[in-house]
Amino acid sequence: MNEEMQQTETQSPFMPMSGRQLLQVAVLGLIVGLAVWGMAFLLENYVFKAIMCRGAVSATCGMTSQYATAVATILAGGIGLFGLVRFQVFRPLLVVIAAGVAMWGIVGITAVLFPWYGVGIACALLYALSYLAFTWILRVRVFWIAVALLLVLIVAVRLLLMR
Repeated sequence: MNEEMQQTETQSPFMPMSGRQLLQVAVLGLIVGLAVWGMAFLLENYVFKAIMCRGAVSATCGMTSQYATAVATILAGGIGLFGLVRFQVFRPLLVVIAAGVAMWGIVGITAVLFPWYGVGIACALLYALSYLAFTWILRVRVFWIAVALLLVLIVAVRLLLMR
């Protein structure tokens, strides 16, 4: 019993994470960001515009970009989840959900600021940063503290992107 108490007292409040795992998460974030950008482009131009913009101009034709980005974010989140589980990252589903919520609509936001290749680079870098930040924050062992920190960071990122 005394040994258990000593182990509990010396246990770090954070889950351990190697530098290699951080590098893997960063590369995965780059891949997911490029996947979101690429899938959003393909879905918008070859699926949603073909379906929603037939014949007369409709109100839904202007929403193809948002629909494509939403579907691409969800599909790329599946890729990210698979990768995070494979890399044995702590709380991978929360990382993917947080990154998806924080980066929601990032293709449209960056499309206003950059040319097409800049949008891809920006999406890749922003997803890499978000995957790293959320993975790092969710290392906290106490669940409710991790979720509280996660919510604060998501709100901060959304406020920053909405400026």
